[in-house]
This record gives sequence, structure tokens and C-alpha cells, in this order.
Amino acid sequence: MHQDASMDAQVGRHFGVSTAPFMSIRPLRNECFSVTHLCCPVGADNSLAIHLPAQPAYFMLLYMRDAEHCDIMAGGMETVVRRYRKASVCLVDLHEGASIRLHSDLDALAFHLPYGLFSEVASIPHAPEVAPLRCLRGSGERIIWNIGCALLPLFERQGNSVDDMLRPIAIAVCIHLMQHYERKVLDSDEAPLTVWQEKDAKEFMTDHLRKSVTIAEVAAKVGMLASDFVEAFSATVGIAPEQWLALLRVDQAKDYLRDRRLTTAEIAARCGFADELQFNDTFLKQTGMTPGDWRRGLYH
Repeated sequence: MHQDASMDAQVGRHFGVSTAPFMSIRPLRNECFSVTHLCCPVGADNSLAIHLPAQPAYFMLLYMRDAEHCDIMAGGMETVVRRYRKASVCLVDLHEGASIRLHSDLDALAFHLPYGLFSEVASIPHAPEVAPLRCLRGSGERIIWNIGCALLPLFERQGNSVDDMLRPIAIAVCIHLMQHYERKVLDSDEAPLTVWQEKDAKEFMTDHLRKSVTIAEVAAKVGMLASDFVEAFSATVGIAPEQWLALLRVDQAKDYLRDRRLTTAEIAARCGFADELQFNDTFLKQTGMTPGDWRRGLYH
């Protein structure tokens, strides 16, 4: 395992597990990318306060299992305890540090991403321009989840072969975040969602994926009128809630398509499409191919 002691990559010690395995690399020039596998036992009826110091960097947790924690504000006040689901991520800016209190065991991958690393990645031809990233709180993230699953076996390996695999992964993580989570500059009359409203809205849509959930129902869940919610969600996330829900359904459908015992009609119903025709049209629009073509491509 490659470790770079010149960087404060020892995220584990802030979580009370100083022996947590980590990998770090300078993928381009001077700035380091690091990822730590955190396994923090808390136990029933206990809690653990975590304090990350102020740094010119972003910090991202990818939850490998469900976890529960709350934020600790600057004055010491604690927010409500929330559940963070497996395969979701939290992304925070460490310019003022960050503090949380764990109320459950934590199994997660922790990414330390200095500001300067994004500037270096932005110099790659055709890479996105560097821009501030927006905060995420428990957002489902299939791409980062897949990257995390690919990273896990590397913690057990040694030598230059790890570096060869870690370098492109580090760049891919940065480019993905730059492409999809740029902090939008909003007009003064726009009302963006809070991070909690965004989390609650996305969780509500995920929980009701098989039903014909309406945008009005989602808006009511976060205490907003439907028209205000659509504007705020679009401004915050970058796409309309209907589009986000369609992407979620298509993403879920891809998992079901791997099971050849399921017909496309059955998959359409499981993913909340009105019928097989709507499933085909939406899948084609999102992927450029029909569900049948996509399934055949898996096995040829």
C-alpha cells in the first residue's frame, strides 16, 4: 500500500482509528489524493464526536453501510440525528473544519481532496473548469459507489501496481465531482433547497420509486409548494426533479436488467414506469438504446 507521510492523510486518527488503512498518491503534480477505509465501532446507546480541522480541502464520505450521525455546529449545538444510506455520499468543504457525532458504527471510505488537486485536474485537456463544489448530505451516488467497490481490494495490495490503478481513479473522482457538483451561482430571486431538503426529497423519491409519486407530494414532504420546489430543486441539483426521478428509475432498471428472469414489463412495474412503452421511451432517451439492446450488450 502506498502511503505519503508528507500529507495529512491520517484521517483515521480523527475518527479514533489511527490504524485505519489508507492510500494516497500525487496523481498529477504536487497535490495528494487520499482515501481511508474507516471502520469505527460505536456500539449501542453510545456516540462518538468527530472533529476535522480547517483545511483547504474537501472531505467526502462514501457509506459502505447505513450509518447515523448528526452535525455539531460551531457553537456546540447538535442537529437532528439522520440516517445515511449505504451507497450514498456526504461531501463537505473543510475551509472552516467540520464536526459530527456518530450514533452508530461507521463503515465508510473517506476521501481527502485538496483544493489544489482540482486545479491540477482542470489543467488536463477537455477537463471541466475548476469551480467550488456544493455540499452533499447523503446523496445517492452510483458512480462513486462503483469506484469505492473497486478501491476496496486495493487496500490489501502492495507496490507500484496499486499506484498504477489509484492514479486514474483519483483523477476520475475529481472529474466526476467537477462535472456534476459544481456550486451554482443563483439569482437573487431563486430559492435553493437546503442540504436537508435536498436529502429528504431524494430519499422520498427513492422510497416511492415503484409508485407514481407526484412532484406535489415530494414538495409537500419538504414543506414547499410544488412550483417553488421545482425551481429550487432545479437550481440546486442542476436538473428538474422529474428528470432526476427518471434517471433514478433508469439506474434501478439497469440493475434489474441483469436478471434475465425478469421481463421488461416486470422491470417497468418495479421501477415505477406507467407501462412498458414509457419504460422503453425513457430508457432510450437516457441511454441511447432500448432496454432490450442494453441487456443484450451485457452478454455479448
